[in-house]
Amino acid sequence: MRKILTWIMVTAAIATFTACKKYLQETVVAGVSYQLYETPAGIEGALVSAYNTLRLDVQGERSLTFSDAGTDLFTVGSDGNTTFNEYLATLSSLDTRIGDYWDYHYTGIGQCNVTLDYLPKVTGMADSRKKVIEAEARFLRAWYYFDLVQHYGSVPLVLASTSKVVTDFKRAPAKDVYASILSDLTLAYGQLPLTPAQQGRVTKAAAAHLLAKVYLARGSAASTTQQSIRGTQTSDMDSVIYYASQIEGQQLGKYALVSDYAQLWDPKNQVNNEVIFAVQFSTNVISNGGGNNMHLYHVPQYDAVNTKILQRSVDYGRPYRRVRPTPYVYTGLFGATRMYDSRFVKSFVWGYIANQAATGITTRAGNKVDVKVGDTALYFSPVYYNTQTSLDSAVQANKQYPYYLPLNVYQPFSYNFLFPGLRKYLDPSRPTTNETNGTRDWVAMRYGETLLFLAEAYGRKGDFDKAAGYINQIRQRAAYKEGEMKTTQWWTIERGDFNDRTKNTVAQMTITAGDISNNFVDFILEERGREMLGELNRWEDLDRCEKLVERVKKYNPDAGNIRDYHVLRPIPQTFIDRLDPKQPIEQVQNPGYY
Repeated sequence: MRKILTWIMVTAAIATFTACKKYLQETVVAGVSYQLYETPAGIEGALVSAYNTLRLDVQGERSLTFSDAGTDLFTVGSDGNTTFNEYLATLSSLDTRIGDYWDYHYTGIGQCNVTLDYLPKVTGMADSRKKVIEAEARFLRAWYYFDLVQHYGSVPLVLASTSKVVTDFKRAPAKDVYASILSDLTLAYGQLPLTPAQQGRVTKAAAAHLLAKVYLARGSAASTTQQSIRGTQTSDMDSVIYYASQIEGQQLGKYALVSDYAQLWDPKNQVNNEVIFAVQFSTNVISNGGGNNMHLYHVPQYDAVNTKILQRSVDYGRPYRRVRPTPYVYTGLFGATRMYDSRFVKSFVWGYIANQAATGITTRAGNKVDVKVGDTALYFSPVYYNTQTSLDSAVQANKQYPYYLPLNVYQPFSYNFLFPGLRKYLDPSRPTTNETNGTRDWVAMRYGETLLFLAEAYGRKGDFDKAAGYINQIRQRAAYKEGEMKTTQWWTIERGDFNDRTKNTVAQMTITAGDISNNFVDFILEERGREMLGELNRWEDLDRCEKLVERVKKYNPDAGNIRDYHVLRPIPQTFIDRLDPKQPIEQVQNPGYY
């Protein structure tokens, strides 16, 4: 198998490394004590554990729930979590997901602290290796704290390990947490290598990418209140540009956009020049742990349409249907450009092919059709109408598809099990249709986002010409290329001109400075939505731009309960209850949750 960070708990196993091995290896050790961390094998094992905790983001619904649910782009699916999607009263300090997200981040921080505290005591290890270990641990600690400060605001800033029970934590101001994150990342950037010793390790480019992202989050506060809370500096956008430019200028490696957006989501193309850092998974069941579960959550219940012609398959995925796109994704986010923007087609599964043959199938329009294996069994049309129109009737009369669903109006909860499935996480390498432990890497950082960092930073500085130039790199990659065949539905249903079926759409996708100079923040949020739909960053993007409540109210019909205080998550009650001595509730809990 290509690569894997092995799943090792610090208290049970230690990883050993040799220069001739490409992948991380593991050796089980019994009777582990803290003295083991003073050995090369022990300190390497502590660091690997800090890496492996990253897997918990996608080894379950944690990041999906915190980063995509209840945004302008995703709402609740028929088997989803209404608490987070709809901002119900149950979104409180008592919710187990609130505590789980908090706990596993502090677990990762604790693993980093152990690594950093014991590293100076290690003998028999080259200083050069110690410097890299320190840089990796500081990078990972910064990552964990960046998640925490974005969601919870002020949090305890724990920068040292302890073997004793601690109960008197104080929450550090968010600006101090940001300062600590940037301090860790700056050191990491200075000491990390350009190329990793093993696949799956962080590099100097990963540190530059995360530095740009943190500076962007700190610097994108619009109000003076938030600027004070985050510690915003006037130089933040310059820092974004500096670090992102190191990647864009290829000083840190030969990173580039893959030529076709669809290639990013091809499971056979997981290692490519656009990936800056990916959290590792494997087909090896022993080292894969619970696997990457993201392949489950964006899948409609396609197998509930008619099992005579369409049964569950490995290719189409196991339908957990936790979230589904909001109507705005189809009508507004892509809007008038959907005919020219290949991301609209390539991000979703629009048609489901019959894998069973049957005769006399009654269509949604009441026709009787015979279906062969390979026929289209279910097709979602991106054409929007407020009622069933002549186009729908014509398609059904022509008996093209047994089940044809125009996405015409907002479908209520009773009908939210059917929607175009997000293609990005589908995992056909799973051995069975019901297997939940996915094997695909989680691409957490890619070059496409780096270019969007540059675009946003320049736009916020008022240089819309440069901002448009970086946005156009993204949009021109998304355009249909000359000679690229569009889908049959493009001209048969979606009113595209048959003569244009292989023409490029670069001109239609190219923007100018004048196109983005007004209302730039909303434009860049929408471009990030088009490019990075479902990539576990939307809630954070809206929140850092102080657009969460506004855009969720406007575009998510299920989330009418959202209030201003929802820009922070509640502090877990399990943490508050452990504090001794007790502290005033306003010091330990976020406003709105007490």
